[in-house]
Amino acid sequence: MKIFLAKYEHKHGTDERAFKTREGAQAQLELWAEEYADEWKPFTPDNMPSEITGSNEFLYIDELPLLDDPKDL
Repeated sequence: MKIFLAKYEHKHGTDERAFKTREGAQAQLELWAEEYADEWKPFTPDNMPSEITGSNEFLYIDELPLLDDPKDL
């Protein structure tokens, strides 16, 4: 089983949300992008690359295994 971790790295830290599906994580990235689209002009959620705002803010998804025990690594 896997989880999909939506991550938004910015100058104040990192926001993270875990989802059961990649689609859920992608929807979270789109919500963050829409929230800050005015600050990132001329980028919009439709054409925004994963690296934004002068290479100091990032939106991406980490796909991780869901483990029961650290020995499962």
